Amino acid sequence: MDRMDRQPMPNGGMDKLDALWADYRDACPDPEPGVNFMPILWQKIEARRVETTSVFRRMAQAWVMAALALTLLIVVLLPRLQRDPVYSASTYVEVLDDAHSNDAVDLLAGGEVE
Repeated sequence: MDRMDRQPMPNGGMDKLDALWADYRDACPDPEPGVNFMPILWQKIEARRVETTSVFRRMAQAWVMAALALTLLIVVLLPRLQRDPVYSASTYVEVLDDAHSNDAVDLLAGGEVE
């Protein structure tokens, strides 16, 4: 920006710039204002908006449906896969007694030791 301020533009440069602006105005004319100017403008904006968001909307709907299907699958299968816990009717002392029986008593009684 400083370089532009230091070098003055020759008169030929201003003519080129004016010609460029004139070409731009010819290429992009101002829209004619009328009764339907704003509704038509909003229709164009909405048409562009729908085109870009429809892809994302479809992807989001697909992900939501997949998540819903997975959730229903888990809800249906999880109770069937869980097993009931095994509860013993015996007390802690009885379980220990069965696990560690006295082999000497079995030998005296004439029992076989495995």
